[in-house]
Amino acid sequence: LKLDPYLATMMAVMNGFVLVWMVVIFLALSFGLVNTLMMAVFERVREIGLMRALGMRPAAIVYQILVESLMLLALGLLFGNLLAIGSIIPLQDGIDLSAVSEGMEMMGASSVLYPVLLWPDLVLANAVVIVLGIITSLLPAWRAAQYRPVEALGRS
Repeated sequence: LKLDPYLATMMAVMNGFVLVWMVVIFLALSFGLVNTLMMAVFERVREIGLMRALGMRPAAIVYQILVESLMLLALGLLFGNLLAIGSIIPLQDGIDLSAVSEGMEMMGASSVLYPVLLWPDLVLANAVVIVLGIITSLLPAWRAAQYRPVEALGRS
């Protein structure tokens, strides 16, 4: 299938916009995760101080925060993937755009849009989310591990 050069250029520009949109979404995800974990750490300063006073090593606290982060990520990915798959399945027969796509056939494009969720794209997005999640979780985990037991237990 050979596309009209204008349509091919338009699709390349749209792919660029999608890439920018994905970067914005992943940045928002990162900030949201850091904020959530920082608040979880801040609310548990005394608990973390008690664990440190009882002999828990800083590495174990980092590990605990990272595991919590991975559980949040897994839950988010589960719901996100189910939502993505659930929104694609009802649209398998296509979306008829003939009312607003006048002239698209002249450029080699159909007036029916068939949404597709490619497994490699889904796996890549999930991998990016997990990697970003682990990277952004390191700051709250490191800060939690730096608490001194006496100071942490003294906070109210």
